[in-house]
Amino acid sequence: MRAASLIIASAAGIVGLVFPFVLGRQATGENQTILLVMMIGIAGAFIHGAGFRPTGRWGVALISPILTWPLILGGGAALVALR
Repeated sequence: MRAASLIIASAAGIVGLVFPFVLGRQATGENQTILLVMMIGIAGAFIHGAGFRPTGRWGVALISPILTWPLILGGGAALVALR
């Protein structure tokens, strides 16, 4: 699961870096909000993929793939739907 988190976060990070340039003048508040939510998921997936193990329940919940993967995939689906 850690390797999958790292791969998903890397791929989504690259798309997140390139996507604003693809949008050009079409960047709106909706797109930027979706990218923000997606970047939160990417950060959590990178932390999980790197092997960090938090001690508290909140830390475990925030970087778990159960939360981060839907943020990434849902954000990507929303960006495709808005396009």
